[in-house]
Amino acid sequence: MGDEYKSHESFYNGGASNFNDSYGQFMGGKHYAATNLGFPGSTQTANQLGEAVKAIKQGVKAFEVTMGNADTAEQIPKQNFEEMRALMKISGVSPSVHAPFTIDASGFAQQKGFSEENRAEAERRLYNVLQRASELSKEKNVNVVFHSSGGVPGSEYRPGDESKGEKRFHAVKSALINKETGELSGVKEDKLFFPDHPEELKEGHVFGVDARIRSYNENHWDQTITGLNTYKNQADELIQRFIKEPAVLEFQGMGELTPEKVNQVIKEKPEFGPSLGKADVMSGRVDNFLDNSRLNFNNAFHTAYKYGTEEQKEQLKELSEDWKKKLQGVYGNPNKFDRNIQLSQLLDQSISGLISITGQQVDTEHKKIVSGAPKLFVPAEEFAREKAAETFGNLAWRGYKELGGEKAPVVAIENMMPGEWAHSTGEGMEALIKASRKKFIENATGKGMDKNDAEKAAEKLIGATWDVGHLNIMKKHGFEDKDVIEATKKIAPYVKHVHLTDNFGYSDSHLAPGMGNVPIRQILEELEKKGNVEEMTKIVEGVGFVQHFQRSPHGLAMAALGSPIYGAKMGPYWNQVIGIPSGGGYMGGPMTYLPEKHFSMYGSGFSSLPSELGGQMGGGASRISGTPNA
Repeated sequence: MGDEYKSHESFYNGGASNFNDSYGQFMGGKHYAATNLGFPGSTQTANQLGEAVKAIKQGVKAFEVTMGNADTAEQIPKQNFEEMRALMKISGVSPSVHAPFTIDASGFAQQKGFSEENRAEAERRLYNVLQRASELSKEKNVNVVFHSSGGVPGSEYRPGDESKGEKRFHAVKSALINKETGELSGVKEDKLFFPDHPEELKEGHVFGVDARIRSYNENHWDQTITGLNTYKNQADELIQRFIKEPAVLEFQGMGELTPEKVNQVIKEKPEFGPSLGKADVMSGRVDNFLDNSRLNFNNAFHTAYKYGTEEQKEQLKELSEDWKKKLQGVYGNPNKFDRNIQLSQLLDQSISGLISITGQQVDTEHKKIVSGAPKLFVPAEEFAREKAAETFGNLAWRGYKELGGEKAPVVAIENMMPGEWAHSTGEGMEALIKASRKKFIENATGKGMDKNDAEKAAEKLIGATWDVGHLNIMKKHGFEDKDVIEATKKIAPYVKHVHLTDNFGYSDSHLAPGMGNVPIRQILEELEKKGNVEEMTKIVEGVGFVQHFQRSPHGLAMAALGSPIYGAKMGPYWNQVIGIPSGGGYMGGPMTYLPEKHFSMYGSGFSSLPSELGGQMGGGASRISGTPNA
């Protein structure tokens, strides 16, 4: 019978041979047992208990309770977690939990930017997820998946030109945050034409993201200093007129101006009377200008100290001590005319000192001149890393204290799509996990825990959920399999949990493994080098496939991973037999194996099937002769 008459049901078709490991689209390499293979509950429903029952009926050995939208998560009854615990314990299913997607751990609220109030609320809500996850198992750690970012746009990258000294992940766009206000903006790489670079007028001078951010900080600081000098210059102009008043000259250096002393001078020199009145009025105006200058100086100092380097902070501390000492002397002067002049001189000195500290500096390590402007504007991802690490570190520490110590739920941070969300590259995820562990250790040692014990606990309770489909999205920006694999190498030592899904690099289409171009085999091989990936729960996120093809991806995933059929972990494997029950590669029916009986069986009931296929008709084939499932 020709191929044109074959149906095509199995996505892993091929020759049914136990001698051919690459039957169908088996990814090759290691055969992964289905012991820790499963899928998540639907994101659309709070009935995760019902979803768990459906999964267990399909024979999965791992199930991820999916809390989806934050509001939907609130509708899951607490009793359901107790029931799921009993159900999964009886059936030998390993549980994991996916925290709500819509809660950003760093405290960003979509386009509204950052606020500490948002971050604190996120931490409280996410800890509630940990508490509920702990109800699923009292004997072992439950992996709880938290998105690394839920509201922070990440940098957009292109493959860098290494011959020009560019990094492989070269940023061409970046979200920028004002650390003081929490407001977001954006910068991008561009080509500019400068009059002092005539040699670059044809192609233009490449003004990269880093240069843009540096320019933002320099311009903002220049405006701050300009505003500070403007107020001071206005005060100086008034002081120049003020100090020329005869009364000011007369009373300068006389110490305390008591009423008796003033009256005595006016009695002896009546001509100073009108000048004294004018000087009093001008003194009040000078006070206002100098107060404004002082307040602006305070604000500028605050910005410089809060967002400056550690070296600058040391210099600013010395400036602060000198300012305080001299300011006390100024305000201790009872002569209001002298006091204004002294405050003006002190402001001149201190503003000059501030400008000197924040001016250009020498980077001795890289042997170049760098800007000393306070880094008020930074990439949003850099800022979000610090805030998200605070949340994740706090969550893990509180879980350790309250939810079972070393058996507490694991904070398994999931990478997002490169070029779309923050913390999406291997380097970015590694930095976030290290920062989160550092925060855990700070919390633990601050409460008297031994540092070595704290480090071990942090390593156990904070790690990564490696979503191979999210990672593959970098391909739409020009990256290749080698970049996907290189990112995996960086993160491999931190991985606790795996999301298996496939796509073609352009959208997170959630196909079953082997249906797209994600290099899953190479990714798993890299994970094997650094950890026991066999024992990790591997959740197949094939929701896109389920939606469009109306069938479970579980059997297909077992075929793709070459899972053994039997617990002895030896052949036959699912990739070798997935199509055989229906007569070959694709829904061909038993006719290709039993052609002499096909027409007599066609249209018959179940009892007319051969005994090899579960019916009552006498068989004519054995396992050896072509019916391996008999």
